[in-house]
Amino acid sequence: MNAHPLLAELFSSKVRAAVLEWMIPRPHLGASLTDLSRLLGLPVSSLQHECYKLERLGILSARRSGNARLYRSRPDCPILPPLAALVAAVIGPVAMLRAALEGVAGIDAAFVAGTLPGIQPDDRPGQPGDPISSGSGTPSPRPRLVIVGDLSLDTLDAVLGRAETALGLPAGSLELAYFRLDDWHERRTEGSPFVQTLIGAPRLSLVGII
Repeated sequence: MNAHPLLAELFSSKVRAAVLEWMIPRPHLGASLTDLSRLLGLPVSSLQHECYKLERLGILSARRSGNARLYRSRPDCPILPPLAALVAAVIGPVAMLRAALEGVAGIDAAFVAGTLPGIQPDDRPGQPGDPISSGSGTPSPRPRLVIVGDLSLDTLDAVLGRAETALGLPAGSLELAYFRLDDWHERRTEGSPFVQTLIGAPRLSLVGII
């Protein structure tokens, strides 16, 4: 029995696997071959060959930006969801979630308040030292993605959607709590019950410290 051509090409290269591991958790970011070479520590010549194959397979798209071609994963690729699930199973949901927020301008701090499925403060997958702390605040019926910064509504919606996808959760599983930085500090100083609930809940820090 011969392997399906798509599977044979998809799983036959360590360089290709490295590209997918970086690209799939970051659908909002584009990367040139030079960027990928710096990020992955791989030669441009090898990356060029593999990115071309992934583009031909419909998993990556490319657009010209100056003298470079920027690659990113294609949201309309029918095999992207199972590929994302496979990458998440390998690198873990915490890494997937942080990648989903990586490079988003305007975020001063971000964390999840509440308990995430499969990620417990005392016993969880991932690397030792992940800044998850338990607290005693009133639990929320849904975990909350707390973002402090200055972002547009469209950007917030996109970040929330990527976060739910990164965790393998259906839409609406995470509740968004958004504050501008001065508003967060003001409410915290005033002892806002809602902010105190967020601070007291189990926490997974994603961006910054606040």
